[in-house]
Amino acid sequence: MKKEIESHRGRERRGRAQNILGKMYQSGDGVPLNLQEAVKCFREAAELGNVNGQYNLGRMYQRGTEVKRNTREAEKWFRMAASQEHKKAQYILGVLYAKGLGIQQDIKEAEKWKLKAAQHGEARAQNYFGVKYVRGVGVERDLEMAYMWLHLASMQGNSQARKNITILTGKMSPEQISAAKQMAREWKPKA
Repeated sequence: MKKEIESHRGRERRGRAQNILGKMYQSGDGVPLNLQEAVKCFREAAELGNVNGQYNLGRMYQRGTEVKRNTREAEKWFRMAASQEHKKAQYILGVLYAKGLGIQQDIKEAEKWKLKAAQHGEARAQNYFGVKYVRGVGVERDLEMAYMWLHLASMQGNSQARKNITILTGKMSPEQISAAKQMAREWKPKA
């Protein structure tokens, strides 16, 4: 049992190290800029189960700048990272499903992943749900819930959420705003 634990810890450390090295090669930070080496490092990290390596490899396949664009591969790596609660991967997976980018469009699946991302604190997903609650699209219109999501996103620096909350404030009473701010203070991201 001890050997299995040590082996698992060794895989985790190697995965983390490969992801860090991939970021260094990708940016030229401390090593010569080398995108092919970055891809190799991210792939090794991802295959070792490193959530950030999976996300970074997914981004490379999504963008198609470091490797040939392949939305199927991007979706595969985003799904792996999202399953490990990576909030950015969850959001991007939601976007891929919503738009049908390289995968079958599935609004229900898109909403599921975007909600997970919002619940984990992803600002773009929180802004998305704020707008949904303002408009009452797919949910019952709820300005306090909208304000809460937009407030959470704006507190992270999301400029679109700041614009949206400014508009929303003019449609709410001071009591509603106070209640929504209280909801935001009590909100905790899912672990």
